[in-house]
Amino acid sequence: MKKQTSFSMTLLILLLMILLLCYPNISFNAAQEGLLLWFNKVLPSLLPFMILVNILVPLNGLAASIDKFTPFTKRLWKLPGESLFAFIIGLIAGYPMGARVIKSLYDGHKISHQAAEQTLLFSNNCGPLFIIGTVGTTMLGQTNLGFFLFFIHLLSACIMSLLITHYIPPTPITQPTNDTSHPPSSFFKLLNLSVMQSMDAITCVGGYMILFSVLIALFTHHSLTQHLLALLSPSPMKKQLLLGAFSSLLELSNGTYALSQLPPSPYSLALLSAAINFGGICVYFQTLYVLEGASFNTKSLLIAKGIQSILSVALTLSLYPLYASINNTPSNLSLYTLNTYPTYFLYSLILFSLCLISTHYFFGSSHLFSFPCCIRPDTFTRQKKKLD
Repeated sequence: MKKQTSFSMTLLILLLMILLLCYPNISFNAAQEGLLLWFNKVLPSLLPFMILVNILVPLNGLAASIDKFTPFTKRLWKLPGESLFAFIIGLIAGYPMGARVIKSLYDGHKISHQAAEQTLLFSNNCGPLFIIGTVGTTMLGQTNLGFFLFFIHLLSACIMSLLITHYIPPTPITQPTNDTSHPPSSFFKLLNLSVMQSMDAITCVGGYMILFSVLIALFTHHSLTQHLLALLSPSPMKKQLLLGAFSSLLELSNGTYALSQLPPSPYSLALLSAAINFGGICVYFQTLYVLEGASFNTKSLLIAKGIQSILSVALTLSLYPLYASINNTPSNLSLYTLNTYPTYFLYSLILFSLCLISTHYFFGSSHLFSFPCCIRPDTFTRQKKKLD
């Protein structure tokens, strides 16, 4: 770390420590809320999946089952069948299970470094339990809106996978090396190892959630922030919008709750969809933790999630009027019918064009973030030679 960067980080940490001492009640309540959110929501839903995935990946039967999907994924994504497995698990279990599965497959030598890094760009997604249950039912009070948001999330992830892989050179669909590692000799040892690894990862996830809950609370409750918001926008709704956007950038749960307090409209649903698809900096750090030791290009992941969030806004604005016209919507959303569809469609077209341009710019063959520049074809071979 450079001296200038280190000095800036030192000042920032000292400032945060001073704020913790100046606002102990706010910090304590925020940490408690983050802990309860992790304990009541994330831990029960994510931990069983982590344990089962850690058991499943070392088993030889998984490779035989996944190989049947390789012709399909090769045609669709130019990637091996393991990519589909990671994509599905990531959508079912939620953040950061997609990244966790990819790391497990890579550590088990079931997928190459290049294929794993490419799959990561579209396989780390939010799960239906959070979108439908927490956002739709609890925050919005409309379960059907939760299903709609999950459909948008699923559709944006699928489209993103096609956009990303369009610029990816074909990956050799062969086993890069034989797996020379020695899995645990008994199922009990495998189970014990899986539980320990999963508890380690889920505890780190909880730590990040608590930390970012405190940071958001300190920021939003500080008098300086309130004065700044008053200068930027005297309207209470715009203040809530700014707070929701900032909270969503940092942490998903707090951000979606803040955005759910906005007056219901296709625009507020679009912002919620963008927050869900991006995941926030907190999820990004969680992903970095579960990928530790894999040396993947995580800058490309952050860019891909940003593009996916813009894509989700375009899909929400274009599809919600159609959805509202064939479903019973809340009375405060009934004004948004097919009469306003041309406007939404125009916005969606502009945003979708922005996604195409961004994807070409960041992942096309002529840019710094392109895969031909970021990933050397012999990466996996070089790492294997080091291990040997």
